[in-house]
Amino acid sequence: MAGGGCLCGRVRFEAAGEPKWVAHCHCRSCRHHTGSPVATFVGFTRTKVVFAAPNRSVFSSSPGVWRSFCNQCGTPIAYEAESAKGEIHLYVCTFDDPAQFVPERHVFYTDRLPW
Repeated sequence: MAGGGCLCGRVRFEAAGEPKWVAHCHCRSCRHHTGSPVATFVGFTRTKVVFAAPNRSVFSSSPGVWRSFCNQCGTPIAYEAESAKGEIHLYVCTFDDPAQFVPERHVFYTDRLPW
């Protein structure tokens, strides 16, 4: 079981079992959501992740895509999409021990920043 949450602690979650994958995403949308040049996600089966706080807000960032964040401190928490039904993609650095999730690949690599 791997636990994590937001900066202020009002959103907590637990992810059970092994992740499906770990990857860096370079797409423009993820860069905007995080304010960083790359977003690193770990993908879990949706039913293996439980949220234990009511402060998680979800918004549709584009058709068929939902991003969640803490509605108090603004920490980005997760990504869900119709194209990845049954999965939830959690931001690696929201975990209490992010070092346990080693990225295996890059996605949208051609969209990366030139530096």
